[in-house]
Amino acid sequence: MKNRIKKYFNTIFTQCRKSELIYWWILRGLMIYAFFDTLLGGSGYTASNPPIQILANLVGMFAYEIILLLPGNNRLKLMSPRFQNITALGFLLGSFGGAYLNLYYAVPGYDKILHAFGTAEAVYIGYEYVCATQLKFKKTCPHQIANLCAVGFGFILSSAWEVFEFTYDTYFGGDAQHWSYELALKAAGNDPSKIFNLFPVGDISRFALMDTMGDIVLNFIGGFAMYIILCIIPYNHKGKNNINARILAETAAERSAAAANT
Repeated sequence: MKNRIKKYFNTIFTQCRKSELIYWWILRGLMIYAFFDTLLGGSGYTASNPPIQILANLVGMFAYEIILLLPGNNRLKLMSPRFQNITALGFLLGSFGGAYLNLYYAVPGYDKILHAFGTAEAVYIGYEYVCATQLKFKKTCPHQIANLCAVGFGFILSSAWEVFEFTYDTYFGGDAQHWSYELALKAAGNDPSKIFNLFPVGDISRFALMDTMGDIVLNFIGGFAMYIILCIIPYNHKGKNNINARILAETAAERSAAAANT
């Protein structure tokens, strides 16, 4: 057990840059503060922002460390810790910024901006996951194919988020999808100008539809933008980080070792 703990922390401190660890803990510190403030009924507490929500997002900020605890040779362990630089920021912007600081209503379009950022983030994570899969099975792959797989992964996650919002609203009394104009207005302090819609609502009965369609449009924009970035900068498929070259070198070494033993 002692050796496992030592190996665990050794992996963290050898694979992660010191600057990354500091950055992660600054973001986590803000979330910890928000959690205890809402838990004690402080200024950040609202019915739509319970402490359990902040705690769930805080746990998500430890994704890389949690992955290291998974049993066996799970391919997730082959993902670069760099992915947590962007995922931790996403959790902070959504929970601390959007809910705790109430930026969803203080900043016009904040929710829509996060949807674009979130899907871009999901495509980026998808790319890292495809690369980890390549390393796991030692299969080379052109970056164009890896990018397309990443786009599919990203849009699966963005769709899963909409399913989560629907489930949360339907079975737990939430209003994540703004299905009720009255609830949205109440959360906005009864100020209609603070409720941002990407498209003109027109008939108020179409309010919920316009909100969800705005989310989907921004999901597309964010995901497509990250796809273009990865096509221009396929950072794991070129230069010193070229995983295809790494896989070919490792498989060649394994064949040489096998031939030497026969």
